[in-house]
Amino acid sequence: MVRLITRSSDVIYSEIANFENYVNFIPSCSSAQLIEKNDDFEIGKLEFNFLIRNYSIKSKNFLSENCIVIEQIEGPFEYFKGKWIVEEVGIESSEVKFHAEFKLPFLLDNLLPDQVIETFCDKAIKGFIDGLDNKKEI
Repeated sequence: MVRLITRSSDVIYSEIANFENYVNFIPSCSSAQLIEKNDDFEIGKLEFNFLIRNYSIKSKNFLSENCIVIEQIEGPFEYFKGKWIVEEVGIESSEVKFHAEFKLPFLLDNLLPDQVIETFCDKAIKGFIDGLDNKKEI
């Protein structure tokens, strides 16, 4: 997913890098907690209520100048790896990209059609980006 947002890349990156903001943007996210932060990475936990069940994902996030790489360390996926990239394209305009690769465990994979998971992920990322785009003062 790629989106152009009329904000500076530094401001957008700061919002995305603030782990606890995710509860304000991602649909079905009921809690976002930063567990550990150091110079090399952050560890955080997101909790979701999805399809009448509660799920949590603990991730290790690697932050660089304009990129955040997210790796699941505990959660419902066999693996999950996501990547945010924020690039300035004008004085107050930036391009935000998000890409994720994941694999569901066998039971969830058989219970949930791929389209349900893809729709949820698309809505979550779109909610986050729309929230950034609509936020009046960031």
